[in-house]
Amino acid sequence: MKALSFLQPRAEQVVRGEKTVDIRTWQVSYRGPLAVHASGRRRDDRCRQLGFDPDALAYGALVGVVELTDITPIDGATYEALRDRHLSEEPYPGAPCYAWHFSGPRRFPQPLPCRGRMGLFDVEIGGEVLPARPALDPERPFVLYTVPERDGGYRVALYQWLVRNGERGVRAPVAMWGVELGGAPLRAVADHLLQALRAAGYRATDLARAGRERPFYLDEPTGVRLALVLMAVKPLARPDRMEAIAEGIRAMGDEEAYYWFSKCSAGPDPQRAQRALRVLLAGE
Repeated sequence: MKALSFLQPRAEQVVRGEKTVDIRTWQVSYRGPLAVHASGRRRDDRCRQLGFDPDALAYGALVGVVELTDITPIDGATYEALRDRHLSEEPYPGAPCYAWHFSGPRRFPQPLPCRGRMGLFDVEIGGEVLPARPALDPERPFVLYTVPERDGGYRVALYQWLVRNGERGVRAPVAMWGVELGGAPLRAVADHLLQALRAAGYRATDLARAGRERPFYLDEPTGVRLALVLMAVKPLARPDRMEAIAEGIRAMGDEEAYYWFSKCSAGPDPQRAQRALRVLLAGE
């Protein structure tokens, strides 16, 4: 697998799904799975400035994987428009400047020690650290994983799996989009999560088995609505606003839900679309 190194806390922000664009002065033709490497170089002051405990982060290790979906040349205006996705406070560096676009972040259960290198580099990763790739099911393209937390709880990770031609023309399912949610936001929308599982034929008690090996498969209408709920409430802190948003999405017709999902997951500016959805449903 190809890998790319990031200084902390940027590697952590990438696997959390907070940083979905990275700014580089170079580009490559490669697209596909990309291991996220946390550099061994520490920047303790910078980590604290951004709200991270530097001693709680991994260094000199592979911490997760994302899909590198595109690399686009950008100018100063585009750099500013993407600021809430690349999260850099620095001014536009000037040409050449490229935006590397990520989706579907997946954290490894444990950091894998690895020496980083400049540019893209190759790493070997055992399949046990990645979520199992499901057999293709066109009727249930959304797949929900439970990921155990150190405190005994869990978070959920929802992915939309698609089939594409891989190396040597082999067709295989890959996660083209995903969102991860835990903590208070997950607890606030737990009823909506359980409703989605029941609609897909699962029992509510199945969710309690955090870290179970088999994921939950959801049909497209169910997956689209649950994805909207998870995306929209992720950055919020007030339970009442989270519930208002979740109820608003539940009340949407299918056409409206699909419209918002397309804007919030793969539109030209997904973060802005997600904010617009929150404004619409909860007066953000």
